[in-house]
Amino acid sequence: MSGNYHELSDTELVRKVKEEDCDAFTELSGRYFWLIRAKAAEFEGASSPEKEDLCQEGFLGLFVAACSFNESLAASFKTYAGVCIYNRMASAVRFHGSQKNKLLNESLPLDSADTNRIAFAESPEALLEIQENFQNILKRMELSLSPLERRVLALYLSGYERSEIPEKTGIPLKTFDNALHRVRNKMKNL
Repeated sequence: MSGNYHELSDTELVRKVKEEDCDAFTELSGRYFWLIRAKAAEFEGASSPEKEDLCQEGFLGLFVAACSFNESLAASFKTYAGVCIYNRMASAVRFHGSQKNKLLNESLPLDSADTNRIAFAESPEALLEIQENFQNILKRMELSLSPLERRVLALYLSGYERSEIPEKTGIPLKTFDNALHRVRNKMKNL
């Protein structure tokens, strides 16, 4: 039966996915690729991630659906998978447009002179100078930030939710907020 996955029902494939059968998930992915693309098309627009990124989120949603599907419930796998795929994509779109990503999505250089040097750097020497300046900034950051502040900055840049910080890291939320405030002030001074 290992080569006849196309003959299996969705429910049988889901059982095999739960048994860690990669070929079963490959078959499910092929069956539901149309649904993933259709759900991704619902989110197309200027403020959403690229379609390929949404499709990747859709495959993750399909995998979550396969792993968590309960046959005893009234919904079919197709319905359940559609909801999981949609929710995963909606979450990605919200995260893409959130304040946490605002810095990445809408950032402008601090100094327009540096922008011109980057855009018009025609020689290897100019690129080397830019790289050295960047390395100097990193060194100054490392010297001016405490170990806690560096850890908080890494957590913040990794996209952790504020509510996740105490549980995942053991850092109290107030400590996290205060350290992040100090980081912002020190970064302004750099």
